[in-house]
Amino acid sequence: PAAYRLILTAPGLTDAQRADCALILANASGPDGMVAGQVLDTLHHPSAQDELTEVHHLKTGAMIAGACMLGVGAAGGSEAARKAAETYGYQLGLAFQIRDDMLDVIGSADEFGKPIGSDKEEGKITYVDVDGLEGCARAVEACTRRAKDAVAQWPDHDFLFALADQLVVRNK
Repeated sequence: PAAYRLILTAPGLTDAQRADCALILANASGPDGMVAGQVLDTLHHPSAQDELTEVHHLKTGAMIAGACMLGVGAAGGSEAARKAAETYGYQLGLAFQIRDDMLDVIGSADEFGKPIGSDKEEGKITYVDVDGLEGCARAVEACTRRAKDAVAQWPDHDFLFALADQLVVRNK
């Protein structure tokens, strides 16, 4: 509710931009986004790579892509810019989640902020179970490359590139 209040009362936005941003947030967080991913994750217990990817596309990916698209919506950007932001966000979300699964195996509990091995203890199948650590490292790099490719034509993409690159080596 607070996010919608902020969007709907944001100074400097037109009514159309506010409505557009509210719809972006609703799509990202609702039954076609994060909620759907959470339901699949808790009720279906994904076990194959395509199932894991779908869950994380809907959960982590939808929220990060939504945040990226909110920037475009607030700026009144083009449909092409929105699609680029969406691709960037989804790829960033997938890289984040795969790296998160890796850190649950190789990370430091103090640095990671949660117990190492908690996914295994909960009986969750992760990307590491499906692809191994080396496969996951390659997947994170590929997602990062696709994210950066999506926004490479933007004139001020340096920050977005740096953000994507940080996910490849993050420890928490």
